[in-house]
Amino acid sequence: MRILTGGFSHESNSLNPIITGEEDFVVLRSDNMTGDVIAGEAALSRHSSAGIIETLKREGADVVPTVLARAVPNGVVAASFYRAIKAELLDRTREALKQGPIDGVCLALHGSMKVEGGLCAEGDLCGALRRILPGIPFTAALDMHATITPALLRAVNAFAGYKTAPHVDSYETGERAAGMLLKALAGGKRLYTAAQCIPMMIAGEKSESAAEPMLSLIAACEELERAAPGRPAMLAASLLLGFPWADCEHNAVTVLVSAFEEDRDTANREARKLAGELWRRRGEFKFRTEYYNSKEALAAAYTAVLERGERPVFVSDSGDNPTGGATGDATELLEELLATMDQVDRLPGPLVYSGFYDAPAVAACVKAGEGAEIDITLGGNWDKINGRKIPLRVTVKKIVPDFGPYHSALALVRYRNTLISVTSKHIGFGDENLLPALGVNAADHCLVVVKLGYLEPCFRSIAARAILATSRGCSNEILESVPYRNVRRPIYPLDPGMDWQPR
Repeated sequence: MRILTGGFSHESNSLNPIITGEEDFVVLRSDNMTGDVIAGEAALSRHSSAGIIETLKREGADVVPTVLARAVPNGVVAASFYRAIKAELLDRTREALKQGPIDGVCLALHGSMKVEGGLCAEGDLCGALRRILPGIPFTAALDMHATITPALLRAVNAFAGYKTAPHVDSYETGERAAGMLLKALAGGKRLYTAAQCIPMMIAGEKSESAAEPMLSLIAACEELERAAPGRPAMLAASLLLGFPWADCEHNAVTVLVSAFEEDRDTANREARKLAGELWRRRGEFKFRTEYYNSKEALAAAYTAVLERGERPVFVSDSGDNPTGGATGDATELLEELLATMDQVDRLPGPLVYSGFYDAPAVAACVKAGEGAEIDITLGGNWDKINGRKIPLRVTVKKIVPDFGPYHSALALVRYRNTLISVTSKHIGFGDENLLPALGVNAADHCLVVVKLGYLEPCFRSIAARAILATSRGCSNEILESVPYRNVRRPIYPLDPGMDWQPR
């Protein structure tokens, strides 16, 4: 049994002016793809691709690897790079067919990758692959923030989406996607997916899976995946929330229930029920942590540290979250911080700000060397609406020349009572290894500002208090303030008085 695997994964923020190109992706190819993913190269050991490959191998399938490309969320993908990877994946598929028949396909995708010109990548890619491999079962693992298009539904038979936010079940989602495919092949059964598209968008930080309403909605999905009296188990039930910072006509929440063809009526019925319940509870999607504008967020943090002795206190610079596809160089919160340096200087230890994507600033630090005192500017290289170049005279504390799978240079600089991490590549500041690489232990500091939305587990586990700043940037959490042009209207919450019923 020969199963084709691979993937092309990116969450594309169309509000971000950066074009995500070849230099931003980690690309694994052919036989090296399988070995590298299993060995944990390219930070993919817990990615859905690893879950897919290891499940197929464990069950004795012959894994036929193609290409796997993955990048940190950013602006839309360069058309030339997309076309090159698509062509490579298709060429490798044709070559694999020459060696023998392909019995099934299982891909690791995101679901919200956009290409220059507005193309929804996953539907285009899977449609092209389907034309080469008609008639065989095709499954895919998706991110919870996938945007489901008609083209994608036509090409792929069954889907498994993440059930956790923050996302900690990527590997298990890959296992489920591969498992569905193997069950279909073993039983000679056809796969089917029921879909209900709901005209609503949800800000990422309002959808944490450990809080209501997601907690019970995900529990309902998990219940559907177990057999019950009078009802067969569904192969996968997924809530795909879309990606609100991709301004496209397909932006919406989608319920998918995948099953065998013989259970399609049940799948359709349960998808309608889930969609109806999600819509009924739409008003319950709220921030699960305290939140304020940037000025008020810092004021609350200073009070917590200086008057209540709480530490460490975390402030999320949520409007400029690179893992939400923002540029990482918006400066609203930095400007508020600089306006209150009298408070910062009173803190019992340095405030940590992680951080800024600013390649010129890192280059200046590298050139000057550790210990040097230099003039740099921070911010405003890409997001010129929400960022400006802020001049600072800093001391270079630490240089890391080659960090992580994307090979970013890092710099740690000190400005008065503030330590700031700066990266040469567009990477995420939720990486648990980034600050330690710079010699910083967040738990040792009283106040940590980080360009994130909800805190990743590495920060949440140590935070005495978490405050979300609704700062301005390309991942603006206040969706009603985003200047959408292409989103279909009416849509909730932009049109709060609208009505909708599952069909």
